[in-house]
Amino acid sequence: MFNLISTLLMCSFLALSSLAAPRLVLYPQGLALVEELREVELQTEGTLVLTDLPQWIMLESLSIEGVTVLSLMPTAPAPAPMEPLIGKYVEVISPAGTFHGRVVSAGGGGITLATESGFVFIRDYQALRVPYPPRLQLEVRYRAGETGSKTITLQYLARGLSWSAHYRALLGDGTLELVGTATLTNDTGLTFSGAEVELIAGEVYAPAPEAAYEVRALAAAPPPPAAASPAGGYHRYSLPGPVDVRPGTVLVPLASAALPYSRVYRFQGGAVETVIRFRNSAQPLPAGEISFYEEDGSLFVGAASIGHTPVGEEVELAIGAAFDLTGERVQVSHVRLAEDLYRDTYRIVLRSAKDVPVTVEVLESLTGSWAITHSSLPYEVVDAHTVRFLVSVPAGGEAEVSYTVEWSYR
Repeated sequence: MFNLISTLLMCSFLALSSLAAPRLVLYPQGLALVEELREVELQTEGTLVLTDLPQWIMLESLSIEGVTVLSLMPTAPAPAPMEPLIGKYVEVISPAGTFHGRVVSAGGGGITLATESGFVFIRDYQALRVPYPPRLQLEVRYRAGETGSKTITLQYLARGLSWSAHYRALLGDGTLELVGTATLTNDTGLTFSGAEVELIAGEVYAPAPEAAYEVRALAAAPPPPAAASPAGGYHRYSLPGPVDVRPGTVLVPLASAALPYSRVYRFQGGAVETVIRFRNSAQPLPAGEISFYEEDGSLFVGAASIGHTPVGEEVELAIGAAFDLTGERVQVSHVRLAEDLYRDTYRIVLRSAKDVPVTVEVLESLTGSWAITHSSLPYEVVDAHTVRFLVSVPAGGEAEVSYTVEWSYR
């Protein structure tokens, strides 16, 4: 035992302790840039043991500022002493399978876990791993220009941390009240207390986890102001206050806006859809799902997904099929006029059970090179292969539009 302790002292194995709240930059692809400060006692040359690192750290991204890194090697942490299991996240291996969850009770010949699928009682298990997910430990051989108590900066990419955006939209009298929430997901098993959190919206190509790694010292970028701001080709959202990012999920406010909107009905050959249109005049909105409500939030009326939406962009979302509007599209005739020339006639009939008249937007997709030779209603050319008809449908009645188009594949 004495020889072991002497060896450890000679090698200057020092466990690093966290000095300040970490900084987390979260990406929706299940990736995070983590930056933390740790206070250590340095010698001219020695070995530091970095504990409590995420299991899915990308070693090639690790940056250590404050020392010159000579080598780095992952090692197995020493077995922890037995502690009370209640409340711990564990992995249990048993003849019935492998289970992950939080320990609710232990004893009586078994263990009870709270899992994603509910409570599970496991008897006669074969192995138990605590904590789960496991933590990573690294041995870092270093050389330092100064000795004594110093602060070093760790910066690295890690998988197991991500975020997503969700929105709640209240449809009022011409105004859409939009509230956005960011869901932070932490599957690392570690707690990042009081973290300064930034969210990156956009599709970032992550480094391959199998890449060979190198350790280098890089200066950390200063945190940006608390607002939506550009970040390379993406948008960055800095949360206004510290967040305790514990294992599991945490929801934080992301955006809030009151926007004018319009409701239209659209027919494209299937169901008549209810469509919400508005212009984003608030701030860049990250991609996410919007749930729509009416009657002061007491009635859910549909949901849709938006992509990354900059300021000034028009948003058009189909939120569901209109219950009391139906449509029927019939091809009346199809005539071949020449080797590569055809004439088609279509009739669209719209029926309404509403007690008020409505206007339905009919979108028709056209093939190849085309020309409409006859139409019962005016139409608008939306793009090279789409036209739009606006059809007024009376209350409790029906209306129709018909047109003839000549087209070829050329």
